[in-house]
Amino acid sequence: MRKRTPAAALALVLIGGCGGADPDATATFIALTADFRAFQSWPRTAVGTVALPEHPAGPRFAYANRPPPAAGMGYPVGTILVHTIETSADPQSWDVFAMAKRGGGYNANGAVGWEFFRLGMSADGVPVILGRGLNPSEGHSYGGGGATTQMAGCNTCHGTAVGDASDHILSPLLRPGASSSP
Repeated sequence: MRKRTPAAALALVLIGGCGGADPDATATFIALTADFRAFQSWPRTAVGTVALPEHPAGPRFAYANRPPPAAGMGYPVGTILVHTIETSADPQSWDVFAMAKRGGGYNANGAVGWEFFRLGMSADGVPVILGRGLNPSEGHSYGGGGATTQMAGCNTCHGTAVGDASDHILSPLLRPGASSSP
């Protein structure tokens, strides 16, 4: 019997993963500060001006690093959606939230596969991660809302059974099946 080397075993795993199984079932993506750096160059969608629960009021925009998938499909692992409340031309004054499709079973009891972020903008206009996780601002509040807890905050809205049908995306303009044309 031939002994398999670690490289050969890895090759078998990779080849076995090409047989029609869901490639995102075990894939994992850990978003880092650098992954948000260019978000202002991504397609931008106006998503309203009315305050949402737990979010401050103001003109809201979403930036996405890839277009919405076809109806009935979920976003692939590695997708990043950034939500800004742009109350002035100065990005340092914006409220910036994000969600990244982490995959790998992350957030199994909420918005399955998604990790949430609270970002800030440096004086140089570079996004910086201020908080991350199931609810990135645990113990803090969003724009006057109540303090978030582990199962409150982002998962309160994004993690519902209704959210399951839209891959936990609340804006109809970004849900799977939404037109990617401006």
